[in-house]
Amino acid sequence: MTEEENKLTKRSQQTSRTHRRNLNKMDKTLNYLIAIVSILIVITLMVIFIGNDDKDTNEIAKEQQENTESPVGQATEDDEQEEQEDEAQEPASEPNEAESEETETTETEQEDSGKVTVNASTDPIVKEVWQNESWQPYTTAQSGSHVSTFKKGHIDYEEKLGAIYSAIPLAKEDSILLRVQNNGNASSAIAVVTSKDKQSKYRVSIQWVDGQGWKPILVEVLNSLEGAY
Repeated sequence: MTEEENKLTKRSQQTSRTHRRNLNKMDKTLNYLIAIVSILIVITLMVIFIGNDDKDTNEIAKEQQENTESPVGQATEDDEQEEQEDEAQEPASEPNEAESEETETTETEQEDSGKVTVNASTDPIVKEVWQNESWQPYTTAQSGSHVSTFKKGHIDYEEKLGAIYSAIPLAKEDSILLRVQNNGNASSAIAVVTSKDKQSKYRVSIQWVDGQGWKPILVEVLNSLEGAY
């Protein structure tokens, strides 16, 4: 090998060693940087966790302090006092529906008891006789000279029915009208009415009042329909 070749070989070897040294330095530098970054990440995470722990600790301490300042016993007493004040301010409760209906029924019975007269009857088919001072004439729509008639659909006949049903506890649609007839003269009439099951039976007498209409004057509660008309 010539001297020139030896020189070239030495230079090549030197260059290779220099390159390896540079690579080693770069590797070391990268390792250092990676280590530094890892340390920074760990420090950051620790700071975050520690900060959250401190926050939770502060909140717990604050809640404990609030509970200490307002003990449960005191809160309960305050609530009870507020409820008592609210109850004192609320108006008296309205009576329930059943009590209200019972009161109204009692008042009605007391009111009617001063007007209705109930008498026993010597007639075997009559259980009792009702008379009521509060009965009023069934308002008439007729004018001029009055003519009594028993023709269905005629205004006078329909007003007779109105007066009859105003005196008994039966509705027209829930009853059977057995008979309506003259009761001795043109100014009076009498009717026999029963419930559809025939359990309630009434004989009603009405009287014509000039300018006002037909007025109930007597109700007989019947034991039997036999001989009632």
